[in-house]
Amino acid sequence: MVFSPANHTNIASVAVHNITPTRRRFGLVTLGLLVFLVVFYLVQTNSVATKGYEIKELGKQVESLKQSSRKLEVEAAELQSIKKFEQNFPANSFVAVEKIEYLASTAVQMGVAVK
Repeated sequence: MVFSPANHTNIASVAVHNITPTRRRFGLVTLGLLVFLVVFYLVQTNSVATKGYEIKELGKQVESLKQSSRKLEVEAAELQSIKKFEQNFPANSFVAVEKIEYLASTAVQMGVAVK
């Protein structure tokens, strides 16, 4: 048996017409569900990638703030140092202590400067 192009076209058109409305609806619902799932997957993947980028940027910001905090702590320590104190006040405004004598006390030990 030899198929001619005319017979082949008729067979294809008969196969399309033999699909019942229920099968057609099922196919459309399946196709719609597949499209929905693909779009949902793409949206979720994009959301996860965006959140990852935001977390990475916030991590960089945290490190920058930690470094800035360390610099400020060092600067505060320098400003509170004895050298800085001595630079801000003239040396002749202080009296040197020559001898320290301690008095015995029952509750607290105290030091007294003697000139």
